Amino acid sequence: MKKVFILLMFIITSYANAQQYMLPTNLVNQYIDSSSVGLDIIIETKLGVDNFYETTLMFDDKKKSFKLKQLVYTSFEVKLKKAINDVILAVINKDSIFISLTTPKDKNIIEKEIRLIFTKIVSYYNTEEERPEVATIYLKSPDSPIPVYKNKKGKDSIYTFVNELEDVSVELSFYGGFIEKIQVHGTINGTRIVFNNKYSMGISSTKNIRELDSYKLFSDNRFNKSEIEALTENAKQDNAYNYDKNKVSLIINVSDVIRYVKKVDVNANDVSPVKQLILLDENENESKLYREESSKLFEAVVYTDFLGLFEEENPNGIIQTEVNKRFNLNTKRSDVNKLFGFLFPPVAISEGYGFVQYFDAGFQYTKIESSNKFVKPSQFKVLDENNQVTDSIAYYSPISLFQNRNFSIGGILNLVSLENQNAKLNMYLNAGFYFGRTGLIDNNNTDGFYTNNLEIPMEYQFHILPEKRVSFMVSDRLSWFETFDSNINLMSIENNLLTSKNRWLNSFNIDLNVDVSSNGRLFLRYKLTHELDNIDNNFSRLQFGYSFYLLKNNGVNSKIKR
Repeated sequence: MKKVFILLMFIITSYANAQQYMLPTNLVNQYIDSSSVGLDIIIETKLGVDNFYETTLMFDDKKKSFKLKQLVYTSFEVKLKKAINDVILAVINKDSIFISLTTPKDKNIIEKEIRLIFTKIVSYYNTEEERPEVATIYLKSPDSPIPVYKNKKGKDSIYTFVNELEDVSVELSFYGGFIEKIQVHGTINGTRIVFNNKYSMGISSTKNIRELDSYKLFSDNRFNKSEIEALTENAKQDNAYNYDKNKVSLIINVSDVIRYVKKVDVNANDVSPVKQLILLDENENESKLYREESSKLFEAVVYTDFLGLFEEENPNGIIQTEVNKRFNLNTKRSDVNKLFGFLFPPVAISEGYGFVQYFDAGFQYTKIESSNKFVKPSQFKVLDENNQVTDSIAYYSPISLFQNRNFSIGGILNLVSLENQNAKLNMYLNAGFYFGRTGLIDNNNTDGFYTNNLEIPMEYQFHILPEKRVSFMVSDRLSWFETFDSNINLMSIENNLLTSKNRWLNSFNIDLNVDVSSNGRLFLRYKLTHELDNIDNNFSRLQFGYSFYLLKNNGVNSKIKR
């Protein structure tokens, strides 16, 4: 058990401090008096979701940060010098350490040391953190007016021009192959209006980009007849309209607001940008979009099973490693009311839907304790009418083979996705396959042997996202489980009787995901697996996990070598 906790601590500390170094002592000493106590100042650089490079200098609880849109040496040098000076001043003002700030002594040493730091940071982002460009997004120019419409209530195909939107700015967030949120700010006749999307817009393929002109944004506020008449003043054309008494939303087309131009790349069949937030306005009317860093292509999660730690007979696995990769297939979303509205209007469970949206490829390896590495046969005692044992039958149950899999490989295909941004809820119907292997031992073979098996799962997931950093998932998976070995006696127990094998297993899962850094995530997962028609035959797992990127040098804490 002690080794397990040591391993976990090593993993967490190794992958939690990306791009963190100690400032060279030779550099810091240029800013303090020679008789002063030396300072070990840490410098950390990371690329934020706003696409800015943020550099932070730290000594104990004193921190000074600065941001750069691009890693340019002249700007980096000026801001780093000021940050060093500010950190030392903060130490002088708040700590009892004997330090005296002085005018930098040798400018040549300072320039040399800063160049070394800058070179190391830039080298990191240009090699390990290489980010292929996938597209450039443009805000339509002021010369291209953005028409605002309203539609006749209950008739989506009848639109009436209201006016043009002015003083436009746009905020967009990208996530998992989608423009997840797009918010447009503007004015009509001095009235400030905000437009938002109802559901995500896929941009993982050329076809998705062409379909951006089919998406509409709706105003946050609804307007009555007199309010819309005020907005139509000075409109370029006069349109008579028979207003409804009820208030209505205003509408703009996404294609009238932005232009999305993908970049040709031989490696980019999926042209999804990395998750980020960008702002476009008259001062910054375009932005380049990049793919995920090459070092983040494969994410692994190491789980520790608490039940396996504290119950010596529990074979769930002390250490379990999963490697997963999501492939976007069809990221088009549509209005769910147009599909299901005629059945139960209005549909409350979701706002957008999509089919066959992704495929999750996965590999799982379980390190089971040596004493439980092989499944031992269970013994069913046959009793006579006087409850005396007349025979003992050795058998294996499908659920025990499933529980003790050494590894499995396969994937899950999304069939249907439902999205509700207002409820902060996504729902998925998935199906897939996993090939696995389980170690067995019988009474005549002390060495053990392995048998292959196949799992075909169907699952439904409720993914609750109050915010991206903390999410909660509840799911239920029904699996058909079969073993490719006719030489073993595979049976199940039902009503205290030995019956034919139960191929159907059901798993209820609760997952908590905490995404608090750019280097990994924390997971807490509980699983209860049982035979479908006999819940008494079950096992459970309570797992804590930490994710990291296989190709990424996630942890560096070292002095700059000169």
